[in-house]
Amino acid sequence: MNAVLKAGIGLAVLVQIFSVIMMATGILLSNPMMGGLIFLVVAIGLNIAAIWWGLSQTAAESGYGKQLLNGLLIGLVAAVIIFALSLLTTTVLFPDYIEESKLATIEMLENMEMPDEVREAQIEGVEAQTASAQARNGAIGTVVTSLFFGAIIAIFKRKK
Repeated sequence: MNAVLKAGIGLAVLVQIFSVIMMATGILLSNPMMGGLIFLVVAIGLNIAAIWWGLSQTAAESGYGKQLLNGLLIGLVAAVIIFALSLLTTTVLFPDYIEESKLATIEMLENMEMPDEVREAQIEGVEAQTASAQARNGAIGTVVTSLFFGAIIAIFKRKK
């Protein structure tokens, strides 16, 4: 298996393991804002590590453009797997998670100081969340993060 596939699959599996841990421990529900921030930081860190490792493996034979493509491909491979595993996790493993998450987030928003119009708009957005929308957002975030950090890492990890 080539390095791009290994990095993409590894990234997806690690992000999903962390996601399951966060859901199982209730961290995401006990404090949605802090839990979401922790998840985001760790997921981005894992993404950077996967891109770094993947591009390190392909650097000897790839110039900047090819490395940029490799970073994007790592993100695309991971995104497809993350989408599927996220849907599986939130519909089979934790089927009540989306509704519990909505309730916890709405409760948090109701306790925050903000104008009523802003609060209502935020709550409407939360109420519209679905398992597939969350999975899609995770997949899109993975691709964008991979492309962004791939562009930076490729400067250092490329054939010169």
